[in-house]
Amino acid sequence: MEFPAQDVIWIFRLLEEDGVPVWLDGGWGIDALLRRETRVHRDIDLVVPLDCVAAAELALGRVGFLRDDHETNMPTRLVLRSSDGREIDVHPVTFRSDGLAVHIDTDKEDLKYAYVYSAAGLSGVGVIHGQVVRCTTAAEQIRQKVERRYSPWAETRIRRHGVSTDLEDIRALLQVFGVDEGKLAQGPVPAEGPGVENTVAGAARQFCLRHVASLNAQHSQLTARHAELLSQHVELSAQHSRLAARHEELIADFNAIRSSTSWQLTAPMRWVVRWLGLDGLRLRTQ
Repeated sequence: MEFPAQDVIWIFRLLEEDGVPVWLDGGWGIDALLRRETRVHRDIDLVVPLDCVAAAELALGRVGFLRDDHETNMPTRLVLRSSDGREIDVHPVTFRSDGLAVHIDTDKEDLKYAYVYSAAGLSGVGVIHGQVVRCTTAAEQIRQKVERRYSPWAETRIRRHGVSTDLEDIRALLQVFGVDEGKLAQGPVPAEGPGVENTVAGAARQFCLRHVASLNAQHSQLTARHAELLSQHVELSAQHSRLAARHEELIADFNAIRSSTSWQLTAPMRWVVRWLGLDGLRLRTQ
């Protein structure tokens, strides 16, 4: 079920009016930064302080978004669904005194780990459907793709044309907030101030390097598997050749039997047996 832009604004304002601070993250967070809708979204990801999650659930419950007990895994995520299938994914965070926000996440082995939002990372401002919203920054969005323990190359992250959703998000963010992709390979890129590394470009570079290494590892595994299958193919081909030769031997033996005198003499007997329907019987000795 699609989660349209007007509904995102409705949910965002609803929570704000109930006193729940909220930041857009994930796909809609990126589109808020880009100020345009780049793809169809089936859910919204919200960053909410842990001590406000109960109030958020109560407010959203009043408008038909109820907890999905199968997908909810506190304190990692609270998943709410409406009767028409729209999904809200709430990421609870605990704010520290230095402004950092800690989110307890789980990796693909379902092991918990802490992902820390930077204070600056929650200072993003975007626009959806003509309305200004709070969201995570471009640098924070890219850093998540580098540091969170999931694979952007998983089947669920690949689009129809074979490109990772995350890679396309990075490219879109770089065009607006970073640098031209062609310059990434030319070393550090100057940012807002002199001598300061562009954090967006730096995080994107880490992302690309990490996943190039991942693809190289996959290529090595596939090469080894190909060699193993090739060896099996050679073995099966040799076995096939042996069986084919044996088959030829049996055909030659059968033809020799059919051309023998005894075979010719017993032909009438075999014909009578088939005519009487006795060819399927087996004699038993007493």
